[in-house]
Amino acid sequence: MSRIKIYTDSTADLPPALAKELDITVIPMTTTFGSQVFRDGVDLTNEEFYRKLAESETLPTTAQQTPQELLDQYEKGTADGSSIIAIHLSSGLSGTVQSALMARSMLPPGRDVTIIDSLGASLGQGMLAIRAAKMAAAGADKEEIVQQLENLKKHLHLIFTLDTLKYLLKGGRINRVQAVMGSLLDIKPILHMNAEGKIDQLDKVRSRRAAIRRLLSLVEENGQNLDQQVVGISHARCLEEAVSLGEQIRQKFGVRDVIISEIGAVIGTHVGEGCLAVFFEGREKN
Repeated sequence: MSRIKIYTDSTADLPPALAKELDITVIPMTTTFGSQVFRDGVDLTNEEFYRKLAESETLPTTAQQTPQELLDQYEKGTADGSSIIAIHLSSGLSGTVQSALMARSMLPPGRDVTIIDSLGASLGQGMLAIRAAKMAAAGADKEEIVQQLENLKKHLHLIFTLDTLKYLLKGGRINRVQAVMGSLLDIKPILHMNAEGKIDQLDKVRSRRAAIRRLLSLVEENGQNLDQQVVGISHARCLEEAVSLGEQIRQKFGVRDVIISEIGAVIGTHVGEGCLAVFFEGREKN
């Protein structure tokens, strides 16, 4: 049986030490400030990125890997006869999956690459890669891993809140009146990734404290068998709140573990500082 390698892209927001430990290959996407192009997690630290984001009048642009760039990665990874399972950012948010499928079609005959549309982002995507890597290390075959991932992504919830609406305004996702009113009223949106891998609003509350309480209640409402799970939390420069939320989840639900990661440049461009997200398994998404 050929070796199975797990690939993902940097929007998975995997802690680097964990990706290295599990032998997950992370393909960097890019963020552009003016004429400067930075590879996510390679050319720019998260601290540098968020500082530049706060100082920038306009949003930086983000870019997925081209089919040729992905082809180069897949060719290199399969040159020794290995199979690749590549888990990418939701097709509801990005064209990365389409680029990956094009790259696969250009591979030499006999090369084996399976593309998984995560229908998720940040650790929602990363937790699929973690599951795949652990199964591969335990000796599962490709079909078992793919079947597990296809089932898991239907049940893996991503629920998050934002501390500011200005990045949605800069990105054209809300208008100025909505942004001003939201700021004046201290409105904090509660959002989630739906079954199509797109972002929908679940709720809105007034105050940051209420938003974090609502995240916790939504875990309780939607989670299943939480005491058997590893739950994920990702944050954009709000580590203390992420740690606090993780402790509340441990105490309330008795989860096996909590993985905390920082949101990188590509996702961070669109959510800004203060984004706090939780990832857990539950009822099938709708």
